[in-house]
Amino acid sequence: MEKVREWGEQLALVFQKKTIDAIFPPLIFFLTNQLGSLEFASGITLLYLLILIIYRIVRGHTKRYALVGVGGVLLSIGFSLLSGDAINYYLPGIISTGLIATACVVSLIAHRPLAALLSHISRGWPIDWYMRDDIRPAYRNVTLLWAGYFLLKLFIQTALFLRGNFSVYFYINTIMGWPMNIILLISTYVFGIKGLKKLSGPSVDEFLNEENPPYEGQQKGF
Repeated sequence: MEKVREWGEQLALVFQKKTIDAIFPPLIFFLTNQLGSLEFASGITLLYLLILIIYRIVRGHTKRYALVGVGGVLLSIGFSLLSGDAINYYLPGIISTGLIATACVVSLIAHRPLAALLSHISRGWPIDWYMRDDIRPAYRNVTLLWAGYFLLKLFIQTALFLRGNFSVYFYINTIMGWPMNIILLISTYVFGIKGLKKLSGPSVDEFLNEENPPYEGQQKGF
């Protein structure tokens, strides 16, 4: 039970309250496109975005948070309207998957694992800790896992996109979205913590306090 609670805390750190904001626009676009025209679907989705922004501002959320995902959705709607084909709504998503996969590979070549860089940004831990020889391999292995996943996802998305079946793409892409992301993040955390323990490096606190080995190691947080 303690492990489940710990996983939940780590997922909350990543997702916070952004999950619903990311799920609803493509769902609304898909459902309204089944009921009406492409223009109707685009209009209803844009109306939802407007209401969402107003709601976020009224609730006092930061402008950055209020606009989370809006740019991507506007780009998606723009692609579909310009082409006259609903399937192009997903083109920005394919591009972003390709960019993430590329970032993973490039970071591995540069010996600066993407998993370490993102953890550094989100948690604020010292970058020098991540780059230690008894720490970095754990983040390298996780980044390898990410690279494999996103390359596979890119292949599937591209194949479905070329088929041009909007409904099939929606269903499969939804499965590959938040459900698979949650599985990937839990796997990342479990795999990463095990990797750190195996390497026997210092925890972040031990590193900051300049303690000497043997180390207790990082017990929570990756």
